[in-house]
Amino acid sequence: MIAITPYIDRPRNERLLIVGTFLTAFGFMAFIVAAFLCGTVHEVWWGKAFLPGAFLLLGVCLFCAVCRWPELLLHLMLVGVILDQWEAVGALGIPYLTLSKALMLLALFILVARPLLARNKPPSLLFPTAALAHLPFSFVCLVSTLAFSYSYRSSFRWLLAPLLLPVMAIILSQFIEGQKNAVRLVKTFALFSFFPMFVAGLEVLSHVHVMGPAELVSYGANNIFRVAGNFENPNDFVTLMLFSIPLLLLWVFQTESRISRLFLLAGAALQGAVLLKTYSRSGYVSMGVTFVALVFLARKRIRWTAVACCIFGIAAFLTLPDVRDRILTLFGIRAGTVGLSQAFGSINLRKILMVAAWNEFLHHPVLGIGFANLGARVKHYSTLAEGITAENTYLQVLAEMGLVGFSAYLFFLLSAWKAMMTGLKQCRGNRKIEPLFVALAAGYCGFAFNSLLDTNLADNLPWVLLPIMVFLSPGGKISGCRKSP
Repeated sequence: MIAITPYIDRPRNERLLIVGTFLTAFGFMAFIVAAFLCGTVHEVWWGKAFLPGAFLLLGVCLFCAVCRWPELLLHLMLVGVILDQWEAVGALGIPYLTLSKALMLLALFILVARPLLARNKPPSLLFPTAALAHLPFSFVCLVSTLAFSYSYRSSFRWLLAPLLLPVMAIILSQFIEGQKNAVRLVKTFALFSFFPMFVAGLEVLSHVHVMGPAELVSYGANNIFRVAGNFENPNDFVTLMLFSIPLLLLWVFQTESRISRLFLLAGAALQGAVLLKTYSRSGYVSMGVTFVALVFLARKRIRWTAVACCIFGIAAFLTLPDVRDRILTLFGIRAGTVGLSQAFGSINLRKILMVAAWNEFLHHPVLGIGFANLGARVKHYSTLAEGITAENTYLQVLAEMGLVGFSAYLFFLLSAWKAMMTGLKQCRGNRKIEPLFVALAAGYCGFAFNSLLDTNLADNLPWVLLPIMVFLSPGGKISGCRKSP
């Protein structure tokens, strides 16, 4: 982290609130007049006419609330990433607009307007190390798209994530006031994570998949139901649990209340049961890596708890036939009760995609074939392959941006790892902070491994948690940042 002052000033003279409210209210009234005239002359449907106005009114309320309580922005962002596809705001007719992007634009407007309206000199901006380290890779993605893209419209959709996610992390860093806020936000995320679990429970009871295509619903000859919560894909659902389960488990070591510990353990067990019901092979293996990371990152009681969880996971693998048969397919072993197409269909597809990505890298080793172009090239290898990604983040980067892009991405990973280990050293011995930091660090390790089994460049949850993790370390710093006053 590079900064001078690690938190955002609240507008003590309220000028920002007053001016912003006046301008937004004036715009809302102008819209009402325009909608009235348009509806009178052209008979426009009033519901559509007033929908943008309703969002505008909500925007001014959020503007005032975030200016007064900056932490609210992070709470809303956590809600957005947990809602996943449900956070889309397509009713306004703006392509790719989601709640998270709308909140980011609101936060950017506040940061731009603050030095113009506040009496006191605004604090310096914060720049988390990991976010800065990602910017070279973002630049490579942009140049690769402009130089080699087959379709700017198609590539632009996938380009938004590597361009905007590090910027989003930098923006969110300005709205965390210190370590206490970060602790509260981490615990809030752990509690928010139960909403997808609730939806998954409804899926189990109704056997109806809430989101995504029907072929993701069942698996095997016995029609085993795969839950995904409010996520489109069970594998995306698992990404959330890579962070939430360790947080719930290690929160036990941070609280003094026995009742709270009991509920936290029950919550972690519940989410572990939901993880089993996803029947996600990548999820099983990535969660195992997460707990192995806990063993190496944690100390004393937390380490032995992680060891116990690893043993319990192995026992579940050996004793639950459905889970065991699902994982064995990774090694080419098919149980007699599992259909051949269900067992190896997705694995064969992933092999085709990975082989295609590797071959494209060998043919274009330096600059690659261009960002977001792999989907079009895969069709030359198999008519059955319809994937747009390599189902492997590292192969995807190699194939589309060559050694240049992979070097930039590797620089980002190494910088993030160094910053994380520095923060972990600063948290050692702090009973209130160390368990939460270790849980997030283990989640990031599991997520990095999961990138071997899926393409995670567009996942925004790790980027929303990044500024929160930064402020967990003492003084809200990881490197090159003063302590908060």
